[in-house]
Amino acid sequence: MNEQILKIINNLEGSLLGIGFEDNLLLDAIDKNDKIHTCYLLTSKKINSKNFSLTKHGRNKKINIKKIKKYFKKKSLNNIICNYKIIKQFQKSFIPNSIYLNNNNLYIYGNKKDLENIKNKYQRYTNDIEIIHSENGSILKINNRKTKNNFFKDTFYKINDTASDILETLTDLLIN
Repeated sequence: MNEQILKIINNLEGSLLGIGFEDNLLLDAIDKNDKIHTCYLLTSKKINSKNFSLTKHGRNKKINIKKIKKYFKKKSLNNIICNYKIIKQFQKSFIPNSIYLNNNNLYIYGNKKDLENIKNKYQRYTNDIEIIHSENGSILKINNRKTKNNFFKDTFYKINDTASDILETLTDLLIN
């Protein structure tokens, strides 16, 4: 799977938001790509050669994924690459926020079963979704060029997801 992500990173242009990168090989590939002019990483790793973290006056800012929309403008990021394990607990807020922020491609990598679940949630907004399979994982590629969202649509989907989560929890309790 790292080989597929490396190919994606080598073809990226513009700005990049990376969430959950822990592999130094991927960070080095981002560092070597001269087409990426601005890179924001929400990770614990640090590299000094590019603008790799969200910093202000020399101090690292900690950003909650739920409130990521507060730090960037609408359609201001060209590419977003994230690890599904990191965004799993923030799905309800991350999905509409990623559509709001991204104007090109969104890549989510993880295992196939989890990506099928999140693919269904992104299909509410766009049908331009592709899954790239590899030996030890999959990558979900979402094209957000023509994708639009609004407050009422996002609120309806959040309520719908919350209700389905409650029903799922109740059925699990009743079955057990």
